[in-house]
Amino acid sequence: MTVNGKRVAATIAVIALGVVAWDSFFIIDETQQGVLTHFGKISPPVRQPGFHLKWPRPVSRIYKVDRRIQTLTDTAHELITEDQKSILIDGYVLWRVVDPIVFVEAIRTGERAQERLRDLYLSSSGIIISNKARDAFIGLGLEHEDLGEASREIRARMEPVAMESYGVEVLRAGIVEYTLPVENRPSVIDRMISERARIAARYRSEGEEMAIRIEALAINEHEKLLADAHAEATTILGEAEAEAVALLGQAYRADPEFYKFIRALDSYDLIIDRNTTLMLPADNELFKYLDSKEIPD
Repeated sequence: MTVNGKRVAATIAVIALGVVAWDSFFIIDETQQGVLTHFGKISPPVRQPGFHLKWPRPVSRIYKVDRRIQTLTDTAHELITEDQKSILIDGYVLWRVVDPIVFVEAIRTGERAQERLRDLYLSSSGIIISNKARDAFIGLGLEHEDLGEASREIRARMEPVAMESYGVEVLRAGIVEYTLPVENRPSVIDRMISERARIAARYRSEGEEMAIRIEALAINEHEKLLADAHAEATTILGEAEAEAVALLGQAYRADPEFYKFIRALDSYDLIIDRNTTLMLPADNELFKYLDSKEIPD
């Protein structure tokens, strides 16, 4: 072997040793956990963040698992409801890895996890939505199914499967959009307009009926107030008349002649004015006090 050949061989050996040395350690980031395998078999425990050593490949391999919360989107799909109507569903899933060993054993990578969870979301939402009528969500009336309840049911179906099979915790699953295929929208919109018109007519009718009841109650209350006021006025008038009669009686008993004189003057005031002409006998009682001799002292 020539000198140049020896140099090339030495260089190759150094490079090979460098590669082996480089592949004999690994670093786990703070957002990750590591799962080490020896000849394809998982070697517990889970490696925590920091610097670690391992055998170079193909003996050992490290799988780094992101332990942060991750989001699954792009789940749009078409389903058939209980009443055989087509609808479009799009949703989301919030998830994170809680058992890295089960995760690596079943899935290995985050990309495959997204695929598995998407399939699980599609099957779970299909079961939930297919057991509900379309109008439960796209309501023609004012009452409709709460999408939040359907979302909770989807998560309840996904969670045990994801945990047991993939070591994944499903934190939340929801429906972002629940709508109609384009070809079905005009007929449903027309039905919704008709239903809203029917509901508006019902509300107007109920409002008119309530207005009539309120008006009747107001009239009844008005008449009751008038009757109570009249009764109170009658009572007060009766008490006043009784008090007046009592006062007249006291006045009569105190000075009968003066009382008669005052009463006569009241009579004159009632029946005689500037335009009144009386033709009466001279001995009429009315003339009694017109003669100054009869005026009491």
